[in-house]
Amino acid sequence: MKIKLLVILLFITQTAFAFMSGIDERRDTHGEIEIIGAYIPMAPSGMMNAGYLKFKNVSNKKITFHQFTSPVYDSVQIHATEYDNGVAKMKHADKLVVPAKSTIELKPGNMHLMLIGPRRDIKEGEEILMVGQDYNERRYMLKFLVVDPRNNNENMEVDYHHNH
Repeated sequence: MKIKLLVILLFITQTAFAFMSGIDERRDTHGEIEIIGAYIPMAPSGMMNAGYLKFKNVSNKKITFHQFTSPVYDSVQIHATEYDNGVAKMKHADKLVVPAKSTIELKPGNMHLMLIGPRRDIKEGEEILMVGQDYNERRYMLKFLVVDPRNNNENMEVDYHHNH
């Protein structure tokens, strides 16, 4: 039994290390973008979820994300919410553009990251890692805090702030 547990832990550790080791400092963000208030509200076990945050581009050029990945989800997609006669519909977007010297916010009822196929349950207070990739093949590390929306977490939009 101890051997099985050790093998499972080793596999999980290697998967996380492989995910993280893909970030190359020469291709990483170098302070071009700030990630503000990145959070994931807890959802029922096995359900799709969403990620919300603000991107603040402090560089002189736009950053266009075309892909997001996470070791915790099978797929991470960019979604926009469109309203037609008062009915909200989610639409898959191919890219997410953060204009130079601008801030955009991904929030409920608007643009967000759709987290599909959870590979495990997430817990309140946990950090979930994601990598965003732009069209220049540069990668940006994002850290999302898992929050329980029932607790009216003030930190969902203000306190959880880090730079990349």
